[in-house]
Amino acid sequence: MSVELHVYASDFEHLARGIARLPEQIKAKAAARAMRRVSDMVKTRIVRRNAERVDIPQSRVRALTTAHFNAGGNSYDTIVRSNWISLYKLGATQTAKGVRVRMRGSYKSAFIAEMGSGHAGVFKRQGKARLPIRELFGPNPAHDITNNPDVYLKVMAEVIEQYLMPRYLHEVENLLPR
Repeated sequence: MSVELHVYASDFEHLARGIARLPEQIKAKAAARAMRRVSDMVKTRIVRRNAERVDIPQSRVRALTTAHFNAGGNSYDTIVRSNWISLYKLGATQTAKGVRVRMRGSYKSAFIAEMGSGHAGVFKRQGKARLPIRELFGPNPAHDITNNPDVYLKVMAEVIEQYLMPRYLHEVENLLPR
């Protein structure tokens, strides 16, 4: 079974003329709605890609990610803000030889402790002496984006190319009186 699709340049010209005749208020409202929906899609894709790359659950990355669309200024921001994630928060468990963290491996001679302030973490001594100790951390999702911007810009571009125009037309259709 084969499917043929014929698209003529006159179809696009007709569509462009129809959009040009729309009132400015409808065009602006449709554009804002479409961008808001596409921004949610971009956020979802960035969270998914980031979680794959840093090897942590999507829920952790989603909690650190915000997406903002400013309709008045026609700007869009997706922001991932994070520090290094503590191994303790990734589900560390104490073993006889050290600490094991699911999907991260084992840390020989490490231990789980709670400080007087109530902060719990995975720690390791820096030498033979009891002190100093340092806390061990897992990935930083924002750090991955900073070091690999091309990966995430490509994700954004794919979503915008694929979904923005169809979504805009959908929103225009919903705003027009029947």
